Amino acid sequence: MNYIKKIVSLKKYKFMLLQLVKRDFKVRYRGSFLGILWSVLNPLLNMLVLSFVFSRVFKAVDNYKMYLLSGLVIFNYFSEASNLALSSVVNNFGLLTKVYFPKFILPISKIVSSAINLFMSILAFFILGHFMDVHFWWGYLFIPYILLCLMIFTIGIGMILAALQVFMRDIQYLYGILLTIWMYATPILYPLTTDVIPESMIPILQQNPLFLFIDFFRKVTLYSSIPSAMDFLRCAVTGLISLLLGLIVFKKTQDNFIYYT
Repeated sequence: MNYIKKIVSLKKYKFMLLQLVKRDFKVRYRGSFLGILWSVLNPLLNMLVLSFVFSRVFKAVDNYKMYLLSGLVIFNYFSEASNLALSSVVNNFGLLTKVYFPKFILPISKIVSSAINLFMSILAFFILGHFMDVHFWWGYLFIPYILLCLMIFTIGIGMILAALQVFMRDIQYLYGILLTIWMYATPILYPLTTDVIPESMIPILQQNPLFLFIDFFRKVTLYSSIPSAMDFLRCAVTGLISLLLGLIVFKKTQDNFIYYT
């Protein structure tokens, strides 16, 4: 119940959260010639490079470019948002000592500001998909659901990372390595079939939380199918478990942040 009250308290500090999001957005593109267009160009350029390299390897995947882009859109958001959340507390120690506010607003603001890039990437996906045989249909109404589950999952991971970074500054380097491993353990570049992956490994890779979100997104967009009730449930439960763990870790450690400034 105490954790629910903390989440509800965000309403009281909504103005501060919005100001942090605006600040992050302005700082990110300050001095950039193309500005927010990089949020569109980044996944597209990655897709072009990777598809050029791997399209001949994974010939069995229909519409490989869009298959690849659909995975990159989800993973890139998680990677960017969690990395920003990781340093959110450490980079704002000065603010913590001057103003009282719920400390978990800091990592949440990073996840929300990164969502702007996510929505721009989704828009680019839709536009490119129009020319790449990805059909627009009413099932797209489920996309906000999976994006919300993804954001909730990322908030939980972000709070855990932000708390750990305060006490162990090396976590940023370890997490970079973990993200690289996580990317290749997620079916972004390759299909989850026995032609590519040993059959014994498939059930293990299917437990990858990011696979759940990517697979849901692909079912709706690439395959024009409605995910099963279990898909809906697993995505929601995965997000909520991550959020709960993040709140527990953050709450138990936040009182000691001040000693590590």
